[in-house]
Amino acid sequence: MIELKPLAPSDREQFIKDNQEAFNYGALEEFGRRDDHFEEEGEIISRETIEASIDRGEAYRIMQEMSRSEA
Repeated sequence: MIELKPLAPSDREQFIKDNQEAFNYGALEEFGRRDDHFEEEGEIISRETIEASIDRGEAYRIMQEMSRSEA
């Protein structure tokens, strides 16, 4: 089962790290390492940008509950 759940305050730090990892992976897969255009050291999208997005809107996590047979 897949659910869309509002971001809990306790999940904020992991959410930021997950987003940075996803943006880095996506950019490198799509464009390769053409230049060093990073918002902050080693990150395509900065912590500040993600935090501003969270604070100005609504953030959700996509959650998948695994069945016992999948675990």
